[in-house]
Amino acid sequence: MLFKQLDNFVAAMLGMLAVVMLTEHGGVGISPDSIYYISAANSVKEGQGFMQFDDTPFVLFPVLYPIFLLLVEVLTHQDIVLLAPYLNAFLFGIAIFLSGNLLEKMNVLKPTKWVILIFIILSPSLLEIYTMLWSETLFIVEMLLFIWLSFTYFNNSSLKNLLLLASIVSIAAITRLAGVTIIATGALLILFYQNNKAIHKLKHLLIYSVVSCFLLALNLIRNFFVASSFTGARQKGDTHFLTNVKYFGEVLGDWMLVSKYAIFNTIYNALYLGLFFLIVCSFIFIFHFIKNRKVITIEKIAISFAFIYSMFMILSATFSKYETINNRLLAPLFIPLVLSVGVYFHKIIVWVQKSIWKYVFISFFIGVSVLVIFGYYNSFMAMNAENKEGGIGGYNDDDWVYSELLTLLKKEDTYFKMGMPVYSNASHAVYFFTQKHIAILPETKHLAELQNFYALPKNILIWLNNEDNPAINTLEDIQKHKNLTVLKQCKDGFIFLCTPK
Repeated sequence: MLFKQLDNFVAAMLGMLAVVMLTEHGGVGISPDSIYYISAANSVKEGQGFMQFDDTPFVLFPVLYPIFLLLVEVLTHQDIVLLAPYLNAFLFGIAIFLSGNLLEKMNVLKPTKWVILIFIILSPSLLEIYTMLWSETLFIVEMLLFIWLSFTYFNNSSLKNLLLLASIVSIAAITRLAGVTIIATGALLILFYQNNKAIHKLKHLLIYSVVSCFLLALNLIRNFFVASSFTGARQKGDTHFLTNVKYFGEVLGDWMLVSKYAIFNTIYNALYLGLFFLIVCSFIFIFHFIKNRKVITIEKIAISFAFIYSMFMILSATFSKYETINNRLLAPLFIPLVLSVGVYFHKIIVWVQKSIWKYVFISFFIGVSVLVIFGYYNSFMAMNAENKEGGIGGYNDDDWVYSELLTLLKKEDTYFKMGMPVYSNASHAVYFFTQKHIAILPETKHLAELQNFYALPKNILIWLNNEDNPAINTLEDIQKHKNLTVLKQCKDGFIFLCTPK
């Protein structure tokens, strides 16, 4: 048994090594979202409940990832930021190991399996995720467990297997809000599965729905009670559907390395690629259920999740405003897609009868694989060289770590004890380096909060030049409403006393 898992184990170890190498200088990457997770975990540890760095309730994200970080910190007695590179490496190793086991259950050829595992190990998409302190690192593992447990359930539709499946889905749904796509995928698969009697199907569908939604419902109810909002203040989307499809296509193009090779640039169009993917994915999704609804295979589960997740991301980005569709948002798609492509290639090889065409397809697969692996390897080396120079982009890179203003604030807490509110254009960074809870400078679209800020009789404003946030006012805009008296000037920013004009 151990020998059969040897290649999966070696692949997992190589993936872990890749993450450790990329985070060697400065540790894991820290973004503003990371600060939400860290501050919520710290707040729970201090007995304050789920609060964030600005002393407001933690409602923008689900609660499980901060709980996970806190549990790891308590069990290891290590600071989670220092431990994060190894924690992420471990999670990446689990994702690779699970992928290898799924490929074995899909009965793909060994060489195909090894090529796909190399894709995963060197994937710039996944390495970006697993070198940052983000909830996607855990969510991807949960998504793979969902595929595994779904396959187990549809091969043995026992109540025990159903409850195991629904439980991991419930956990995934409070790791990321996008976990609702896993809930939907599981429900659709149970609904369309024809190997059970109607009464058995309805009974299991009801149990699955209740269990899988239970934790998310509790989380949303808690949010409403503490903040009168289910998921925090969110703005209406202002990006057209086709524009989001184009952004979606750009991410797929990056995964396929079309921008790396000049030969593809002349024929590549991000919008057409995005539309082509959605059409093909929906066709395969529908075809699977029309052809054989009595058999649920791993590739059927994977492609169903890929289709539902893709549509969810594009539609949610259209109706709700958040960051532009990018690799981080789509990274959970990567492994299901390469698993599906691997098994479809295997089926083509088996299906083709004439040996000459077999050799053509095999040669094509080898050629594409070599190009992708070569491109991924070059991206990995470039990423490693860049990270070694100044660390991973975010609050753990050298520009922030050696900030003169933040170093001052770590040594002197006078400005936090002046009996007036403290704001910053980089409040996440100030909290990360000082552990001081300060208010977020309101965004320009939040007019009521902005007017309240301007109406304050006195407040401290910590302004860091490193922070580039177009959603908030510039210093020039603030000076139209506030008198700014310099209390301290550093190379990379200022500390102001603000009074109304």
